[in-house]
Amino acid sequence: MQQSWGGEVLRTSFDKLAGQGLPAAQPVGERLSEALRAAGREAIFAEVAAQETVLLQHAEVTSGLRRVALASEALVRARLRLACEVVERGLHTDEGFSLVDWMTLRCPDLDERALRDLARVARASREDVHAPILQGVLSGGMPLARAARLLSALARIRGSLTADQYAQAVQLLADAGCNPLFDERDVGSIVSALLRRCLKEKDHEARRKAQHELRDVHESSLADGSVKRIIMTFGDDADHEAVRAILRSPLAAPASKEEREATGVEDRRTPGNRRYDALMAVLRRGVAGTKGQPTTSKATLLVTIDFETLRRQLLGTDGETPGCGATLDGALISPESIRRLACEADILPMVLGGAGEILDQGRVRRLVTPGQRIRLAARDGGCTIPGCTVPATWCDAHHVVPWSHGGRSDLSNYALLCPRHHTWVHDRGHAATVTDRGVTWGLL
Repeated sequence: MQQSWGGEVLRTSFDKLAGQGLPAAQPVGERLSEALRAAGREAIFAEVAAQETVLLQHAEVTSGLRRVALASEALVRARLRLACEVVERGLHTDEGFSLVDWMTLRCPDLDERALRDLARVARASREDVHAPILQGVLSGGMPLARAARLLSALARIRGSLTADQYAQAVQLLADAGCNPLFDERDVGSIVSALLRRCLKEKDHEARRKAQHELRDVHESSLADGSVKRIIMTFGDDADHEAVRAILRSPLAAPASKEEREATGVEDRRTPGNRRYDALMAVLRRGVAGTKGQPTTSKATLLVTIDFETLRRQLLGTDGETPGCGATLDGALISPESIRRLACEADILPMVLGGAGEILDQGRVRRLVTPGQRIRLAARDGGCTIPGCTVPATWCDAHHVVPWSHGGRSDLSNYALLCPRHHTWVHDRGHAATVTDRGVTWGLL
């Protein structure tokens, strides 16, 4: 739960200012301009002083952050009052602008979302019914962004309520938004409950259909192809939650202490790296099979390799010019990726002679069978790297002795590895001993 101290400090500051007395004879515009100029000067002095923060004591660092927050929130409220006056006078319409576009020219420090929040609250201020929410922001009890969120929800249900009911809903959300015991999740729960209660069934269905139509997956890679992205827009809340469940699952957890001690390697993946690995693990399992245990190969790779490269590999002199694999559409795959994918993929090796002549085309080879997968799961239980807790369902069947080096597709040559450790083992070339009781890795 977050605690709100801004409102209390703000009231104290107002009391002090009132006690000192302001020059009543000075015009309001002059007072405002002078105060803002003074605030700007003081902000610059604070910025200069902050360059020597290394000399501050702990308490001074903490209090400094609080004072910056207090000053920033006061300026946000001042800007909101000015924005409300813009709406009241119609300054933006006089110049032919929307409120957001007009404010964009005057508030270059705000990003698009903050500008839209400011405009939403300012527009709402023209109706007395929204006074509780506006007052909540101006008193320091509610952040501007939260007020905009509440007003957005109110706009959705307004058509389904009478004027009295709408006023009650405004007051309910204003009270919740100003409650210092409620964080954003609590407020979100209240908003969701209100929407479910007030929106008609047809409105819910219309929203669901509209959201469903927005579902989309498309590539958004850099022009030179050096970075590849896939952007996904969810068409259903359940789909979104399903993916979030993956990203928050144990698959995305950092390496355990036991795993780090066993491998001697720190897990240096960022949270984003771990979420990526978790999502890819699930996707690979989906490609590999159904009904709990993978039953089909993950991919069919067309690996083209010239005869000279093959000869160097067989002679153990492959350090000169490494060969590449190619997918059916011609995209190249690094040798490291080929070796890893070859553990559970159908491989079509094509050996090329001069001028690309096909000298030999191997037959599709089925590697791990469903029966073997079941027995591996019973024997290994999950990833065989000590300390790793990824279950067997999400593991790859790794050839301890690579099949390209004569390794057999037998249980005595298989070891279950999670996707991350599968890559790790291939990168480092670790060996293992396999018995009927399990797998022992030589990690030292």
